[in-house]
Amino acid sequence: MLNFKLIFSIARRELYRVRSRFQGGARTMLVVVFLAAASLSYLAWQQGATVQMGVYRVGVSPNGPVLADGRFITTTLDPIAGFEQLRLGQQDLYVEADRVVARDDDRSQYALGAVKQYLAEQELIRLSESYPPEQAFPLRITVQSRSVASIAASGGGAEDVAAGDTAVQNGLADMGLADFNLEGEDVFIPSLSEPPIPFAQVIIAFLYVMPIAFINIFFTSSFMQEKLDKRLSVLLSTPARPVEIILGKMLPYLAFSLISVVVITLILHGNVGYALLIFVPVILFMFAIYLMVPLFYRTFKDTTFISMLAVTIITAYLVFPAMFSGVNDFSYLSPLTLAVQMYQGEMFTLEQYLFATVPIVSIFLFALYIGTRVLNEEFLLGFRPLTRKLAQAVYLAMNHKRPLLSIFFLALCFVPIVYLIQLVLLAISLNLPLQVALIAVLLVSVLVEEIAKSIGIVVLYQRRAERPYLRIFTFALISAVGFLVAEKLLLYLSLGVVADAALSTAIFSGGLLLVPLLAHFTFTSFVCVLNARWHVRYPIAILAAGVLHVAYNLFVLGAAL
Repeated sequence: MLNFKLIFSIARRELYRVRSRFQGGARTMLVVVFLAAASLSYLAWQQGATVQMGVYRVGVSPNGPVLADGRFITTTLDPIAGFEQLRLGQQDLYVEADRVVARDDDRSQYALGAVKQYLAEQELIRLSESYPPEQAFPLRITVQSRSVASIAASGGGAEDVAAGDTAVQNGLADMGLADFNLEGEDVFIPSLSEPPIPFAQVIIAFLYVMPIAFINIFFTSSFMQEKLDKRLSVLLSTPARPVEIILGKMLPYLAFSLISVVVITLILHGNVGYALLIFVPVILFMFAIYLMVPLFYRTFKDTTFISMLAVTIITAYLVFPAMFSGVNDFSYLSPLTLAVQMYQGEMFTLEQYLFATVPIVSIFLFALYIGTRVLNEEFLLGFRPLTRKLAQAVYLAMNHKRPLLSIFFLALCFVPIVYLIQLVLLAISLNLPLQVALIAVLLVSVLVEEIAKSIGIVVLYQRRAERPYLRIFTFALISAVGFLVAEKLLLYLSLGVVADAALSTAIFSGGLLLVPLLAHFTFTSFVCVLNARWHVRYPIAILAAGVLHVAYNLFVLGAAL
């Protein structure tokens, strides 16, 4: 059981250290940064800042259409006053019943384009609400443009304008009006049109991530400072266990992250409950990555570089898929897509939520476990290449008295990482030609997969003199079973969201259990025998197994198609 008294004691100590680091000007700067982020969030929430609000002044006749769009400042005017104000430049456009009147200058023409776009969008909404969705495909929409009159900037007075349509035309002609008719039919198919990107909502979701990223950097910096000052060594000599030390040091920063989520949501008048539900997994995922940085690196120079790299990777992973919200189901691999839907007033399903959050929460739990296993003075202060430290971390994560159980557990825990990498590759591949995407994605995916299945066995045998074939095959079978169990669980979860993905069948194997299990066992055994018995270098063994695995996947994909 966790000793919560020790955890809160370490958290209070960490909180005191945080306060001491933000004295005077530093505290003021932190408040300024937070207020700036909150202001940007509010502007984005208002649909794109000031430049998109009230841009055009439009006069509308009493029987004209309603222009309920923030780009237009509308004024109800009779035709005589409307034409006069349009001529004098006091209005950018005048809408009279089924007619739109504009000047020849650029501003008025831009306003005309914006009104046409708005009316077309409203017509699409009306059509979508008028017909059942099952009768709407393939949908072809015909848009008929209304008659548009262009009025010169100078000319006669508005008193020449009469009430009737003919009189109006004659009066406008007397004013130097150049009539042109834009009536016609435009036919388009919505399924072939580029959908709009929810830019404002993505900016809002990203602005949640910014303060969390700053807080994580402070957490990493504090952890690194205590590591170099050997204060962690002092903490390790106390009755506190490694997991209690990590949770105690992480707790204040977790609290700051949660507070930032709540404050931003309140400013934007969002739903605090949904926001926490969405961003708590994001917070845990980011802390999982930033926890690994000070554990594996010894200098601030290396830590700073890796921290910036982590920011880039996290931002790309979270923001890039969210840009395709409503376009592709793979957008749900990022929890920010759920935030985009929340601010669009849309609900998300339980399957979509689990699809976005279960893998990243699993990664946090695995990172926390690794952190507790490597939090010792020898590992923290040792100078080794990164690959050596990763191998040492894998070795320390295993229970050497129960190696079979350890191999099973490692294969199980590596699956969410492999899963996320494969999903990101799938999302990127959608912009590539099919054949190029197929080969590239399958190759990278199987290389990552073979590393995840074999790394525990290889690391274990690097420290053993005897390497019998039977023992290697037993480990390979246990690793294949663990990997298959976790893979099928995540596959079942993902198919509820991305069942129509063309490449998912090949990467996540077929529906049968025996064939994928045999494939996992064969390729893992191949890597381990090459490395442990035949002394082939591990990267070469992985590459060789990867080529065979790609050939197998192509065969499976060809059979499926």
